[in-house]
Formats: sequence, C-alpha cells, structure tokens
Amino acid sequence: METKMTYHARVQRAERIKKIIEEIGIGQIIKEKYVRYDINQAGRYICITDTGITIVKDETKSTIITMYVTTQNELVAVYGGVKKVPMFLKKKVDHNQSCYTKGGKTIWK
Repeated sequence: METKMTYHARVQRAERIKKIIEEIGIGQIIKEKYVRYDINQAGRYICITDTGITIVKDETKSTIITMYVTTQNELVAVYGGVKKVPMFLKKKVDHNQSCYTKGGKTIWK
C-alpha cells in the first residue's frame, strides 16, 4: 500500500520531516494507538517508532498527517502507563527531546 502525505505534512512540515529523516531516522513503528478527539471528526493513529518519532496517520493508515519528536507524556498515553514504556524508548525520547526540541517544541518547523 502506498503511503500518502497531507498538504500539512508534505508542505508545511517538509523541513521538519526532512530533518527527522536526516538526523534521527524514522525507524519502525513499534506501538500505535487509535484516538478520536471529536465525535464529528475522523479518528487517527498515533504511531511511535523505535527512534522516538511520532507519526500521526489517518484512520485508514494510508495518509501521514504529521510527524514529530515524541514526548514522554505521549509515550505514557500510547503505552497506557509509565511502567509499560520500554526503557530504551524512554532514553531515546529523552535524548531526542534534549537535542531536537526547545520549550517542548521541535526546533524545526
């Protein structure tokens, strides 16, 4: 199946995604969670990779909505508890946060 990207991911977040690919690597999806924030909108999958990146996909998993450096809070939410998050992933996310974010925001647009 071919993966598409939304305009937001393809154009508005192109620099960020390019830097993630070049400096961190996308990695392999190791955990995902389906979320629906509004009953009037489609849900989405929050996918965590082994390199500490979050990929947000539409509910069919065929379109990438955005991609960014994962936070510890997001790990806990997706894994369903602090104790359930693998230690290697906690460390990777801490590393990524210290190197690639400022004030909780990714340093790339």
